[in-house]
Order: sequence, then C-alpha cells, then structure tokens
Amino acid sequence: MNPSTNTSDGERNPYVWATVGENDLAIFSRHLKNFVPPDSFDAHAHLWRVVDLGTPTPALAAAGPAEVTRHVYDERVAQWMPERCPTGGLFFPFPTRTLNVDGANDFLAAQVQADPNSRGLMIVTPHQDAATVERQVIDDGFAGFKVYHLFADRQDTFFAPTEEFIPEWAWEMADQRGLVIMLHMVLPRALAEPANQIYIRQHCERYPGARLILAHAARGFCGRHTVEGIDALRGLDNVFFDTSAVCEPEAFEAILKTFGPTRLFFGADFCVTEMRSRCVNLADGFLWLDELRPDYSKSRFAEPTLLGIESLLALKQACTNQHLTDGDVEEVFCLGARRLLGLPLIHSKPDVQAVYREAKQIIPGGTQLLSKRPEMFAPDQWPAYYREARGCEVIDTEGRRFIDMSLGGILACLLGYSDPDVNAAVIRRVNLGSMSTLQTTDEVELAKLLLEIHPWAHNARFTRAGGETMAVAVRIARASTGREKVAICGYHGWHDWYLAANLAEPGDAEQNDHLTGHLLPGLEPRGVPSGLAGTALTFHYNQLDELDAIIAKHGPDLAAVVMEPTRHTDPAPGFLEGVRQRCDRLSARLIFDEISIGWRLCPGGAHRRFGVDPDVAVFAKALGNGFPIGAVIGTLETMQAAQTSFISSTFWTEGVGPAAAVACVRKLMRLDAPAHLAKIGAQVIEGWEKLGRKHGLPVKLPGRPEASLLVFDHPEAAALTTLMTAQMLKKGFLAGGAFNATLAHEPRHVTAYLTALDEVFAELATAVASGDIANRIGGPVKHGGFTRLT
Repeated sequence: MNPSTNTSDGERNPYVWATVGENDLAIFSRHLKNFVPPDSFDAHAHLWRVVDLGTPTPALAAAGPAEVTRHVYDERVAQWMPERCPTGGLFFPFPTRTLNVDGANDFLAAQVQADPNSRGLMIVTPHQDAATVERQVIDDGFAGFKVYHLFADRQDTFFAPTEEFIPEWAWEMADQRGLVIMLHMVLPRALAEPANQIYIRQHCERYPGARLILAHAARGFCGRHTVEGIDALRGLDNVFFDTSAVCEPEAFEAILKTFGPTRLFFGADFCVTEMRSRCVNLADGFLWLDELRPDYSKSRFAEPTLLGIESLLALKQACTNQHLTDGDVEEVFCLGARRLLGLPLIHSKPDVQAVYREAKQIIPGGTQLLSKRPEMFAPDQWPAYYREARGCEVIDTEGRRFIDMSLGGILACLLGYSDPDVNAAVIRRVNLGSMSTLQTTDEVELAKLLLEIHPWAHNARFTRAGGETMAVAVRIARASTGREKVAICGYHGWHDWYLAANLAEPGDAEQNDHLTGHLLPGLEPRGVPSGLAGTALTFHYNQLDELDAIIAKHGPDLAAVVMEPTRHTDPAPGFLEGVRQRCDRLSARLIFDEISIGWRLCPGGAHRRFGVDPDVAVFAKALGNGFPIGAVIGTLETMQAAQTSFISSTFWTEGVGPAAAVACVRKLMRLDAPAHLAKIGAQVIEGWEKLGRKHGLPVKLPGRPEASLLVFDHPEAAALTTLMTAQMLKKGFLAGGAFNATLAHEPRHVTAYLTALDEVFAELATAVASGDIANRIGGPVKHGGFTRLT
C-alpha cells in the first residue's frame, strides 16, 4: 500500500508502530506458526531514511528510527513472526511525493548489496533519465523497478492512468534485461477497471521479457475488484502477484484459482505491517478500520492485532479454501519469488529425472500412456511430471515453466489446460458429491447435446476413456450384426479386438505387424488370445482397393468398418462416401473414431465437415477437456444392441466426466475453435517451412494446421528431433515432432516459439554439417514407437 500522509485513494494514513503484545504472539502461535514455513521470502518490504522522505513526512515512517535498515526489518518482523521471520526479501524505498529519489535508491542499494539473500527494486519516475537509470541498474544490481502513482504529474494521482507514472522506457529496459516491475494499481476499482486490464495485457504482451508483479494482490483491498478483473489477465506468462497488506481472502483465492501458487508471492508490506488495523471490503470499495479510530474496548469480542498478522490469516484462509498442500504453500512463501529473482532455492524440489528413474522400477513402462513416456521425446531430459498446467503453460515439479508447443495433453485439452468453465462445473460436482448409489442428470444432458449436434444419431452410451470406448463401439457393432470380423484403418487403442490385427494366423511363419503404418509400429499382441487371429483386418487410408480386397474375402462376416474419418490427411474424393456405400451394401456398421481428430476440424467431429454420417461415432479426449469421459453415439438400430450384450462399469456412472463434458461441449459450440486452431497451426507450419529453408534443413510437413507434424527427411531424423527437443527445453518450450494447437495458444506464443526455434535450427544445421548430431543431444535418442524399457 502507499502509507503517505497525502494519499488520496482512501488508503490508511498510519500513526505509530505498535508494540507486539501477548495476544499478537498467541494468534501467531495458534494459527500461523504451523502455516508459515521456515526460510520464507518477503516479496514486498520498504527500507528508508527519514531524511530522504521530504515534507510532510509520513507519520508511520517518522514513527520508526531515522534509518530503517535490513537489521531494523529483521528485528521488528521477528517480534511478531517468531521463528518464521523471512530470511530474504525484495526491498524498495518508502514513497512520498517529495522523495529524494536518488538518495532513497542509493540507500536501498547499499542495504541490499550487503545481503546476498535479498534483492532490491529502485524507484523510477517519469522524470528520470533512462540512460542514467540503466547505469544504476547495472552498477547497483537492482532487480527492477518500483513505480508509484504519486509521481504522476497531477494533483489527485489516484486517478492517474498507469502510463502517467510508468515511463515506456522502463518497460523496454525491463524487457531487454529481464527486470521486474512492481505496480501498485490505482483508479477506484483497481483490476476491475477496463483501463487497467487493457494496459497490463498490452504491455505484458508487448514486453514479454519484463516480469510484472501486481502489488497487494492486484490492489485487492476490495477483493471483489480482483475477483472481477482477474480473468482479463488469464494466459499472461509474465504477470505475478504479492499478498502485501490484503486482509481478506477473496483476492488471494481469485489469483490462486487463475494463476496458481507459483504466481502468488508472500509479501508483508513492512512497515505497514506494524500498525493495528485491517482493510475490509465495503460495498464497491474498502475501508481501513483505523480511519474510524474505533474504540475496541466497547466490543465484547474484538481485539485488534497487527496488520501483518491479519494479512497472514487471510492468506491462510485462502490457501485452506483452495486446498493447497504444504508444498503449494512453500511455493507462495519460499520458492516462487526466489525463482523469479534467480536466487538459490532453500527448499529444493524433487529431481524430476530421479523420480522418473524410480518410477520405472515400480511402474512397468514408466507411465500409463506410451505417448507420455519421456523416451518418446528426449530420454533423461524431458520432464515426466508437472505440478501445474494452465492455458498452454506447464510447470514441472522442479518449478520450471514451459510453453507447451507439443502434444497439448495428447489432444485431450482443446480448450487449453485448466479451462475455467470446465473446472467450475467439475468443482461444483465434486463438492456436491461425484459418486453415489444414484446417477447425475448430466449424462442425460450430455446425451441430448450430442444427439442434437448429430441428427443422424438416436442413442448414446458413456464410458471414461478412449480405448474402452472403442471396445464398446466394436462390441455393439458385433452384437447388432451377429458377426465377428472388423475391417480397421488407423489407430484405435490397446484392447484385444484391435491388437488382434497383429496376431499370427494359422499358416503364418511369423507374427504379423499389420498395424505398422497405422500410427504406432511395433505393437506387440502378447497376451491377446490367439483365437482372435483373423478378426481384425487392416486397410490403409484412402485405399478403397485394400478395403475391397477384405470385402472380397470376408464381406459376409464383417460386422463393421472401423476408421478415423481423417487424421493428418484429407480423404480423397469419394473415399469416405465409398466406405459408406460398401457398409450399406454389406449391412455392416460404419464406426468413425473421432477420439483424436474430433472437434478440431468441425464442432461435433470431422465427419460433419466431410458430410458422411456413420452408424456409430466415438468421442473421448477433448470431449471432457482433460477430464475422463468417452461417448458412443449411433443409430437406433445399432445402439439398441447394447441392451443385448453386457456392457457395464461402476465408474461409468461417476459424476465428474459428464459434468466436464457438458460444460466443454457447450463452450465448443459457442466458440469457433476450428478456425482458431487452423490459424495458429498455419502460423507454426509456415514458420517451420521458412526456418527449414533459412537453415538448409530437410524439413517435411505432412500434417494439417489443426494437428501439425514436423519431420526431418534425414537418415538421423530421430536424433535431429531429439536434439531440437533438448535445446527447446532449455529455452522454456515443450516441443517435438508434433504440435496440437489449443484455444489457449495465441500468436505471441507462436512468435516466441519460432524465435527460439530459429536459434535451435541453426545448431541443428551445424550438427548436420559436422556429422555429430547424436553427440550434441546430451542423452539418448528418442524412441520411435512401442519399446520395452529396461
């Protein structure tokens, strides 16, 4: 906050530093000692000399010693945070309109330079010279700038637009040097003001190298303002918040929901911490209680404590309400700000590679999904585990931030990670109860939504995963026709009915690998009953002659043709129509697997784009935007066969999946997701092509914008891709040979990705010329398909 005698924004005009009493210590001991971790870091604290403050001197500043040093800070804060006093901090001068800025910055620099565990922000005003400021940043090691509305050229600075007190050159310098800007917002409604939202978003996107800390939880003294405005900042990669002086939990909760604990930093706001007061929401504003000078002796229950303690109590409540773990709380208090400022992490996080090595000893295959194995990207370098994922940002368990320019949750999160609308529906269902002896009506609503989108379909059944959903669809097709064999094209999961395609048939000298060319080579059918041999017959996409060969030999026995309507290649003219006609002629069922491509090309699935209706369509992955749900929809004649075969599972009746899917489908039908994916994907493909030409790399691009592929036409293609992935990890990107765009990806993400890839492609070109591609990787070459891990 801005504790000045001439403030005009309704914020506290303080008086004295309170004496820490027994009640303060009792509150801290009872409520906070086990909440605040040791070795915390204070991301918002003032140090000053009274002589630099000018006149009139703020009463709270004048109440302390003539020089408030790091030692004074430690001495005072340790009194009310016993055994939990921060061991480092982000410090800056005390602001006044008549401040001797140079003297205050010099004093602050001397204090911080003597403390290797802390960093300093220098006060910057519009009247300073940019070159002089830059020299001081270099010479004194400042981590960035603290800006204040008090330095705007107007009498009532509370109404100053932000551009009046942050010079544009400060943003430019912060962008170039990776500096912090700490902003105390003004205007009456703080983050709820459109002008503030626009300014922050425009500048954070224009200057991606700058790191913006919004002080006081985005000046959330009226928590409703932060709650109302926080969504306007969603997706920004370089905005952070501190907790300083906010005494109610709403603003903290809004930040934790939207940005997570790695973006919220504990800040005490010393010396404001030292007064007995608190700020409360009041209608569409806020009130500092000491402005009323209440007589607490008249209350039967109220006894005031220090503002620093009040703020911690609010933070604890927010963390409790958001179900944060001790590790999450450590992020807020100890790790987040230190990581941002490049300070050593006192509380080290688990080594992500060590955890994965352990996992491979106790989890066969290391992961539950082949496509998430680190060996498929960059063995010993790709981070196996994440702690947070929002939009298109992923934070691994070591706290490293990555922009995901790879698989997008294996095509499961078309809206982007942690979509707020889907999450809200899920959280509501979890809080109301996700499982009981009964069912939720969400599954009825989901069935109605899907059947409305697909007029050709009349019935729906639900599962919770893609592979099992395909097994259900094939079972229904077999039950409805009384036949056993299926013709298949493409990848459809791990179940026996599918892997049977690779079983050796009687008379074969060796095991088949008919599924090579259908996405994943080397799928071993061990454990699949040999009696299923010959029941799954493969043909390739756009090859009607291959399907005709199957029909010529097995036509009367075909229960279904199972295929993706498309993946990376459009159907040739007449191909899908030809498959439809053949199924009609044979009375076989046409099953379209929309699990991967569904919703990316057209709302409701790719088959709607191509105008060919199946008998059965199958959805999963993006249907729940990361929550488990699968759907089989189909014609009445086909789907009623589900009642003649036992198809049933307990967890197909839990409530989370349908709640997520209803919210997700409704959102996808409101938005033009395919157009956005096409735009973003096209930008990436164009960038790959240009960079390939620029650096002379043999780039091939066989995919489509909505599901893009990058292939190197080189004998060591796998090594080249692995080297690219390893180098992009160092630059903060998850990247490989595929990119699945989401609604969370914006052009700025593509620009940053291609800028980093330009440098990496230069190294790849050098590696190709030198013939030492594999030696540059720093680990093994990635796997190319299903491989046993040893």
